Amino acid sequence: MADAMGLLIDYEYCTGCQSCEVTCKEEHNYPVGKWGIRVLEEGPWEIEDGTGVFDFNYIPVPTDLCDLCAGRTAQGREPMCVHHCLANVITYGPLGELAQKMNEKGKQVLWRPQYKPLAAKGPFVPTKKSNAEGAAVKVEVEANESWSTAAHRRSDDDHFEMGLVE
Repeated sequence: MADAMGLLIDYEYCTGCQSCEVTCKEEHNYPVGKWGIRVLEEGPWEIEDGTGVFDFNYIPVPTDLCDLCAGRTAQGREPMCVHHCLANVITYGPLGELAQKMNEKGKQVLWRPQYKPLAAKGPFVPTKKSNAEGAAVKVEVEANESWSTAAHRRSDDDHFEMGLVE
């Protein structure tokens, strides 16, 4: 069996240009609101207060619609996101080789997309032994004489005008 294939993404240098998103949508003709790969934005947030040093990352993440461009890769070509990455931070290859390359530096993620996840997952099998049989959990409730809740409302709220609250 051939080694499973995946994507190694060096997010330290991703510029967030979204060229991988655009080319994937065009290649697969995905409608508005669906992506094969999505660039997530993390940050900015100050690493240590008062230092002026911020963490800010763009991280391309394959979605469950990513099939690693099966038609292209079957012809020996790389996926569209890899081919069109302007920062050259997405690498396609066997997971074993990519894992070795990932050990060379930090700020990288290794993805093995799962195309058609509902078919691939199979039935849910619980692994938690304490309640695997579906036994009910006993909950004791103590009654008291009064129950109240609080809500913070503005004085110009309609509820005040209608006399529903004081």
